[in-house]
Amino acid sequence: MIPVLQSLRFVFVMMIVMSHFAYQGHPSFEAGGDCGVAFFFVLSGFVLSLGYGRQLDSGTFHYATFMRRRLLKIFPLHLLCLVLFLVLFHAKETIDGRLVLNVLLLQSWIPDDHYYFSYNGVSWFLSCLLFLYAVFPLAYRTANRLGLSVVLAFCLMAYVLVPYDKVNAILYVNPLMRFVDFFLGIMLGKAFARLHDRTATYAWVEPVLTLLLVLLLLAYPYADEKLRNAPLYWIVLLPLVVVFACQKGPVSRLLMCRPLQWLGALSMPIFLIHPIVFRSLFHFFPDIPYMLMLTVSLVVIVALSWTADRFFLRPVEQLRKVVP
Repeated sequence: MIPVLQSLRFVFVMMIVMSHFAYQGHPSFEAGGDCGVAFFFVLSGFVLSLGYGRQLDSGTFHYATFMRRRLLKIFPLHLLCLVLFLVLFHAKETIDGRLVLNVLLLQSWIPDDHYYFSYNGVSWFLSCLLFLYAVFPLAYRTANRLGLSVVLAFCLMAYVLVPYDKVNAILYVNPLMRFVDFFLGIMLGKAFARLHDRTATYAWVEPVLTLLLVLLLLAYPYADEKLRNAPLYWIVLLPLVVVFACQKGPVSRLLMCRPLQWLGALSMPIFLIHPIVFRSLFHFFPDIPYMLMLTVSLVVIVALSWTADRFFLRPVEQLRKVVP
């Protein structure tokens, strides 16, 4: 992972975390959730394109090996968090057919929030990610002008035809719609791989993109509900990924600090663990002042994420390295 992008993973996962922190009547940072999710789908396409593009171009790509490694990346932590969720909240949750779909990461295909947000609700993201991994080789090979035209035409048609009461079910959590973000990331990765002059200074571009992102987040409440899911942010997220990947500006230098690098490496466990922590603390300590609850929650989330990474994910990572 490019170091600056590693730090940005933490920045955007914190946006998602804060979009779920609604406590004692205080509103959550709703804009951060949509923006953060869009960023991670774009980043996934970008990173996979850089990491496996040469193998696909040369014909040395092994799909079975790729998928085994991807499955080992997402399923163990998903199942660990699901078990933790069931242990803590099983008395309040109905154990039914939704659990099978959730275990298999198929819940996002069902346009019903009782399914796609079931159990540890954020796992819908992994459901989409599993599909995107599966179609990555085909997406990479079709990532050209014609492919981009087809994908954007499909996206436009969906955004026009989908009714507003199905925005979440189709435009936000459906894997086919999140393919658009992923495909744009692949296109970026292919363009970045061909970028010969990566030494140009971005001293002014990085602060400008950062400011534009802040302005878009502020404009979120006034944007059309359909555009909030991703298109609102593409104008900034797409150049932001490329520019920060070059690591040449003042904001990049700030992001290169070791604490942010360390926290960025914990972004996936932070993402999957934080709803469980919020729900537990909100239930058992409902009267804690807002700022104290936020501080305690973040400390617990990071501590549990580090523990999961140190004693669970790293052993799994060693297993991934020996997968043929």
